Amino acid sequence: MSARIVFIGDSITDAERTGDLRGRGHGYVDLLFEEFTARGADVEIVNRGIAGNRVAHLRERWQADVLDLRPDVLTVYIGVNDTLCTFFQGTTTSVADFECDLDDILARARAAGIGRIIVIEPFFVEDAPWAGNWKGGSEFARADLDRKRPVVRMLAERYGADFLPLQDHVTAAVAERGGVIVAPDGVHPSGFGHRLISRLWLEVFDAKPTSGERERGRRS
Repeated sequence: MSARIVFIGDSITDAERTGDLRGRGHGYVDLLFEEFTARGADVEIVNRGIAGNRVAHLRERWQADVLDLRPDVLTVYIGVNDTLCTFFQGTTTSVADFECDLDDILARARAAGIGRIIVIEPFFVEDAPWAGNWKGGSEFARADLDRKRPVVRMLAERYGADFLPLQDHVTAAVAERGGVIVAPDGVHPSGFGHRLISRLWLEVFDAKPTSGERERGRRS
């Protein structure tokens, strides 16, 4: 049976998908498509990332870009813009507002009967070598995201979603390889960073059997 896997989030998921005739972009979503293809899996990959999005934007487009698509597996990866826009654009997302919006979309996903949800924790690399416009606010960004990341984990647990603790893995990779290799501007993954995310996502995905595998297990 074929499965539809929908990814929704910001620029990290988007990865310039609108310039890609296939609509998958050049990031971790495309890498996952290639992996599923290599496995011979019958899956449809749908990328609904939009650069610059905050969790409130996901809430606004949730019906059209998630629920109407009726995914079998949904991945939600959002949060860093809620921190960056608070500092650099004056568009504040309080922790309470962040929690309210994320709680709403996950609750609606569960109510719609989406069978599996994977939530990816947003990351930030403080004092990244080429941090661009947010270099001066790197201490604030780290501290603000530190308050929001526990909300992501808590709500993932509340709604029975699989949680990918990305910050720890990125921090370890930066310590081993350096920020230039992982996420040069502190926010957007390099090619290495996208491969890291895709590998970690697959580990989470593969940790639970699919419905077909569970059925075969009951018959054996």
